[in-house]
Amino acid sequence: MTDYVELFKRGGNQAIKINPPTGADFHITNRGSDWLWAAFCVFLLMAMVLIGLMFRKPANERIVYCTAIAPVLFMSINYFTMASNLGWIPVHAKYNHVKIDNQPDHPGTRQVFYSRKIGWFMALPWPIVQASLFGNTPKWQIAFNVGVAEIFSVCYLIAGCVYSTYKWGYYSIGAAAIVICSISVMTTTRNLVRNIGRDVFYVFNWFFGIIMFIWLIYPICFGLCEGGNVIQPDSEAVWYGILDIILLGCVPCLFIPLASYLGLERLGLANNGNNFQPLPSEKTMNSIASARNSGETAVSTPKPKPAKKSKKSKK
Repeated sequence: MTDYVELFKRGGNQAIKINPPTGADFHITNRGSDWLWAAFCVFLLMAMVLIGLMFRKPANERIVYCTAIAPVLFMSINYFTMASNLGWIPVHAKYNHVKIDNQPDHPGTRQVFYSRKIGWFMALPWPIVQASLFGNTPKWQIAFNVGVAEIFSVCYLIAGCVYSTYKWGYYSIGAAAIVICSISVMTTTRNLVRNIGRDVFYVFNWFFGIIMFIWLIYPICFGLCEGGNVIQPDSEAVWYGILDIILLGCVPCLFIPLASYLGLERLGLANNGNNFQPLPSEKTMNSIASARNSGETAVSTPKPKPAKKSKKSKK
C-alpha cells in the first residue's frame, strides 16, 4: 500500500521540478504548466483528427487540409515546449508592477518564452494563406502577406527579450505589420472574392474578420505581460493560450468545411489533372526513336541521279 501512495505522490505534472525556472523571479507555476499541457493536448488532438481525415480524401483535395494541419502541428510542438518549462529566458522587467516578497523597490526578472514567438513565426502565416485562397490571390501577393506577418512575429520576439524602453519600438513595428497585412488582404483579396460570388464574399468577410479581431488583441496582451509586467506569467499563459487556440487552431480548422461548402473547383483549389500528360511508354519511345532514325537516314541518303544517255556519233 505504501508503494502505491508513493507512486501517486510522484504522479502528476513534474515539469517545474524537473526543469526549474532558475534565474527568474516571476515565472509560471504548476497551474500555468497544467494549462499549457491542456492547450498542447487540444492542438495535438486537432492535428491527429485532421491527418486522419486528410488521408480519406483524394490527393487533389488535400490542400485545404495541409493549410490547417501545419499550424496546429507547429503550435503543438510550441506548447509542449512551454508546458515542459523550456524555451524561455529571464529578462529584467522594466516596470515594477509584479513583485515578489523580497523585491520591494527594484524590478525583478521575468520569465519570457521565446518559443511562443517561434511558434507564431511558423504557424501564423497559414491563416493568412487560407484567407488569400478564398479569392485565388496571386502568389506574389500571398508571399507579401506572409512576409509582413513574419515581421510581426520577429519584432515581438525581439521586444520580449529587450530590457530597455527600446522594446516599444519593435512593439510598434510589429503592430504596424498587423495593419499592413490586414489592409493588403482586405483590398486585393477582397476585390477578387467579390467577383466570384456574394456567398464567397460573405464567408470571406466573416473568416478574415475573426482573424483581424483576434490578431489585434495580441499587442494588448503583450503590453500587459512581457512589456508592462502587469499580469503574472500564469495569467499570461492562459490569455495567450486562448488567443492561440482560436486563431491558430479553430480558425484554420474552420477553413476546411467552408472551402468544401463553397466548392474547391469554384475557389480554384481542385486540381483535376486536366493538364497532366502521362509519359510515353517504352514501346512508344522505341517507335519514336526508330522513326526519327529512319527519317534522318532518308534525308541523308541522296537519291541516285538518272544516267545520261550517250549521244551516238553521226556516221
